[in-house]
Amino acid sequence: MTKKLLLLATVLFSLLSFSQNEILLVTDNNFDTTDNTSFYNSILTTTYTEVTLHDTNSSGLPTATQLSNYDLVIWFSGDDGYQLNFWSNGNAGNTVLTNYLDNGGKLWMIGSDIIYEMYGSAPATFSSGEFMYDYAWLASYDMQTFVDDGGLGVAQIDRNSNVNTDYPSPLTWIFPTIYYIDGVTPRENGISVYEFGPATYPNAGEITMSFYENSTFSVMSTLFNPTSIDTSTTVGRLTPNNDLDFFIQATLDHIFASSLSINDNNLTNNTLQTHPNPSQDYFNISFDNDVLLYKDFELYSIIGKVVLKGKLTHFTTRVSTKNLAKGSYFLKIGSITKKIIKY
Repeated sequence: MTKKLLLLATVLFSLLSFSQNEILLVTDNNFDTTDNTSFYNSILTTTYTEVTLHDTNSSGLPTATQLSNYDLVIWFSGDDGYQLNFWSNGNAGNTVLTNYLDNGGKLWMIGSDIIYEMYGSAPATFSSGEFMYDYAWLASYDMQTFVDDGGLGVAQIDRNSNVNTDYPSPLTWIFPTIYYIDGVTPRENGISVYEFGPATYPNAGEITMSFYENSTFSVMSTLFNPTSIDTSTTVGRLTPNNDLDFFIQATLDHIFASSLSINDNNLTNNTLQTHPNPSQDYFNISFDNDVLLYKDFELYSIIGKVVLKGKLTHFTTRVSTKNLAKGSYFLKIGSITKKIIKY
């Protein structure tokens, strides 16, 4: 009996660590379509393998119904900056995507020229009513490498010290330096993820990847083409295969469990409490660390199926279990796991 329980626990925690999130990869890149395939294949090296492809150049914009079926939309434009479907409704962004975000969606926006396509050369200031201001949560478009750095290009980008160390750093390129990637300034509460480096670079510290989330939506903005990352290097780990794959794994982890995006070495199972537990129709999740506020939580059955999802909208968040069967469940919030019992 003890061996059976041990085996069941091992299987359960394997299931908890394996992503069940469904991703729609929207390719909006007609410049070098091999990048679309390379990026898709790199996603498949991570734990996030439920990926559906949709190419806007052959199939047009995805429908609102299509988007609603996915936990995350990745909008990939690579190095393309001409007639992007992303901007089908002008600088407000396409309405299918904004409606998806307004209804609780998650977006990873990727492209070295996605801003240039709409705004041309830097600088530019964003304002209310524009996608870059309202959703990407950016205040301004400050520069492009090569164009605004004296023709140098940037040799590397460095992880911001406040994000999780799973992000590989520095990231270097398949070229000695890379041209035409953007530096921006996020709005208040936007998080810097990667910045130009090294320290000797004239525009060191300019932000080229940022993240924002609120109680409704989240957007990761990556203003370079990840397929230009040097894949011959690996930062001291065995799997995935290289820095590109590590970068994608870390970014997806950040998006799906954003409490992991902040250095959380001091966050343990004692950081939050669940009460009453055991319980009958509901339980509360209580915490006093604001790092956890607005973070996602998931409740798993004993066989690893997600039965509830939500956000920690208050320091004491009430979760109804009225429609769940009696038994044991596992609450997962980032790196924290708690056992929940319903009687």
